[in-house]
Amino acid sequence: MDARQRRSRAALRGAVLELAAERSVSEITATDIAAAAGVHRTTFYQHAASPVDLLLDALGAEIDEARERTLTDTAAAPVEAIVAVSRAVIEHIDHHAAVYRRGLGPESGGGSLHRMLGDHFLTSIQLLREQGRVTDAPVPAGLDAAYVQAASDRHHADGAVGAIAVWLDLPEPRDPDDFIGILDVIQPAWWPKS
Repeated sequence: MDARQRRSRAALRGAVLELAAERSVSEITATDIAAAAGVHRTTFYQHAASPVDLLLDALGAEIDEARERTLTDTAAAPVEAIVAVSRAVIEHIDHHAAVYRRGLGPESGGGSLHRMLGDHFLTSIQLLREQGRVTDAPVPAGLDAAYVQAASDRHHADGAVGAIAVWLDLPEPRDPDDFIGILDVIQPAWWPKS
């Protein structure tokens, strides 16, 4: 991607985040985003298939960068790594609270952010396991270990999204440490606690 394309992508991401803070992404058109970004509508389609795709791309890029920034220090203790990545993501979510409230709410429809966040957390859990910072879930006799691990990972990932939705409903200013505390309470006994 050349410098002009990077500038266009950054402008489009900024525009969709700004517009999605004001109204549901389902009400935003490619033309709205292109106009707000100061680019032609065809430029929009060079970067995204739809406003929802662009929003998911913009938010996903930010939280993926937060994960890379916090989980690359493999010398950090497991609890420190988990708290650091959780805090980085929750601060990102708090910064875009209006977007996430709409995207995680019952009216989100096709603009739901639940799957994107769940997939992000799932990847983070898998990375933490690869780094040896978390262990596998205990497997009861007679159950397939791969199935138990996949179900446990998805449960953790999607459960974190549910906890975020509840945290977003707290009155402002919200404290990221409250979210970390919530995670400590709801995680199973074998998960590292802060």
